[in-house]
Amino acid sequence: MRVVTLLSDFGLRDGYVAQMKGTILDLCPSAIITDISHDIDRHNIPMGSFVIETTAPYIPRDTIHVAVVDPGVGSARKSIVVECETAIFVGPDNGLMARASEKLGLKSIHEIREQEFLRKPVSSTFHGRDIFARVAGMIASGRRPEEVGPRISELEKLPISPPRLLEKKLVCQVLHVDAFGNIITNADDKLVRRIPLEFGERVSILLGKRKLQAQYARSYSEVGKGALAVLLGSQGFLEIAVREGSAGDKLGVKALDKLELRF
Repeated sequence: MRVVTLLSDFGLRDGYVAQMKGTILDLCPSAIITDISHDIDRHNIPMGSFVIETTAPYIPRDTIHVAVVDPGVGSARKSIVVECETAIFVGPDNGLMARASEKLGLKSIHEIREQEFLRKPVSSTFHGRDIFARVAGMIASGRRPEEVGPRISELEKLPISPPRLLEKKLVCQVLHVDAFGNIITNADDKLVRRIPLEFGERVSILLGKRKLQAQYARSYSEVGKGALAVLLGSQGFLEIAVREGSAGDKLGVKALDKLELRF
């Protein structure tokens, strides 16, 4: 019995997700299939990357994660299996699985080439069913990741630079804007603890020529309704939030945008 998760931008209106599940169960009837999300914005690789990075650590060890946000389907981008210390990832090599793989202890990467791991015929527009779900089903039933094809040396990565803390200035990037409009940056909890700032102090947020004022807080409730807060969020990253409002709308940012915070 093996846990297999699915993440995609397919939505649930059509039968695409069910076709992937059926492919997996046909190969491994004992598989336990869990949906992470199928509401990833269409073609939004950074959003898919953030959701699987922050969710996979909470799923049992040795789970097979199938991630499909794949605007390059049918192109020269590789189809891969990534073996980690605590999980396996299956999907396109387009940056979607890089951060999650590193977090779970990347061990090896294999390109899916062996014909027995490909459903016949392979649709040029639906590798989620014909390649990734089939591979996941076969691995869940006992096949090994290295059997899918040759080893490759590195993953494609998203254009995200490490955050930089320079005295009283933090330069970071947006990883994700969640459903509440909270802006989640790539400054993690270890970096946040080094910021020379006390709760209740002011933070300036610089975005191009705009400068907004926020308060460093423990929780949303520590600022007034409609006010900006900067805080360490539940996903382990520094967030910018508006109490009972949307920081994403207020700042007008999206994933991968750069931000500067001054303390």
